[in-house]
Amino acid sequence: MKKNVLSLLLAGSLAVSMMAGCGGKGQTEPAQTAADGSVELSIWVHETESSDEGKLYAKLIGEFNETYAGQYHATISQIARSGDAGGYDDKINAAISNGGLPDVFTVDGVTVAQYADAGAIIPIDEYFTSEELSDFNPSIIQQGTYNGKLYTLGAMDSSVGIFYNKDMFEAAGITPATAENPWTLDELTEAAKKLTTDDCFGITMSLDAKDETIMYFFLPLIQSQGSNVVSEDGLKTEGYMNGEAAVNVLTWIKDMADNGYASATPAENSFELKQAAMALTGAWEPANLAKFPDVNWGLMPMAKYDSGSKAVSACGSWTFAVSGQCAEEKREGAAELVRFMTSTEAAAGMFAANSMPPSRQSAFSKIAEFGQEPLSVFQYQLTNTAQARPVSVNYAVASNQFATAVQNVLTGMDVKEALDQAVEQYNFQTDTE
Repeated sequence: MKKNVLSLLLAGSLAVSMMAGCGGKGQTEPAQTAADGSVELSIWVHETESSDEGKLYAKLIGEFNETYAGQYHATISQIARSGDAGGYDDKINAAISNGGLPDVFTVDGVTVAQYADAGAIIPIDEYFTSEELSDFNPSIIQQGTYNGKLYTLGAMDSSVGIFYNKDMFEAAGITPATAENPWTLDELTEAAKKLTTDDCFGITMSLDAKDETIMYFFLPLIQSQGSNVVSEDGLKTEGYMNGEAAVNVLTWIKDMADNGYASATPAENSFELKQAAMALTGAWEPANLAKFPDVNWGLMPMAKYDSGSKAVSACGSWTFAVSGQCAEEKREGAAELVRFMTSTEAAAGMFAANSMPPSRQSAFSKIAEFGQEPLSVFQYQLTNTAQARPVSVNYAVASNQFATAVQNVLTGMDVKEALDQAVEQYNFQTDTE
């Protein structure tokens, strides 16, 4: 199976493409010390100083070097994520194969399993106490754990909710859901129907997306029914991606589009331009809404499937990991760098830098916006209902096939047929039948 996955990831230019083992190329370098005797550490991040997030990373490294002067000294490389050969993912690919990985680097939460399986990152459990880890959002621990071992920790998290136009709700006599009492899909559908007019959709849900957006937005509705898109071991999709729960969700998506309550090809910024009364979208949306001050908006939690289902919400973002190529004598220092980059202060700083929710409960208390509506909804979800996407070496394949199935359904294919085809393609690409 691993060779088939390797070929697929290489073809897709994913960050963990060198999965077949690095032979002698992945050997660690001996620890080096600076003139003052401090251990030299290297770290790569996926944002440059052209962004506020990138500026924060640089600032944190400067503070780390001041704090640990004479003990550790970190050097940061900031590499933009781009589609060309100079992009972050491609540099990680090359470094995994040629032995050039830094001591610490940023990892997208959904790729933890691939990196861990390839030996590109190492477990960090032994460097953190249970008390330290208990402060992190449960979803951060969940997304960073593979085969029972913790590999990554992050400073930021993410969530998805239903943004709504307060004025439209008031005019339609609709009472919004609360964090503790989310709507069911039937209730969401009824509200969307009531809010749909000739020039305004009831809700926009990025249904034209052909990427990770689809899985991120709609997987919680499958998980709400107690199911998932892959098996617990992360390998099989038969009976999961094409199971009853997934059929239910795609049938609902199709019905929303067919009835005109949601657009299969939504216009950009349709919610902000008042062409949709609600928007199913993520924690990045408030920053976008700041550009549209005339929109009187509120935030509701992610809907659950029905009254008998549990509330589940999306989560997950970029994290920090210690490289498998980090020399043994440097690993304690590398873990200390991960600790520093994911501290309460760093997590709180992420919100100021990129508007994303923090990864730690102690950081929420430092950010006034999360102590009140509307953003208190995201804090509640990340504390109580968040469930990570599958930690699977085949996750990228599953996500791509699920998004393809949604597009096929929206263009006329039968729901079960589209999902069966997704499973067939997944099996063909991963050889996990």
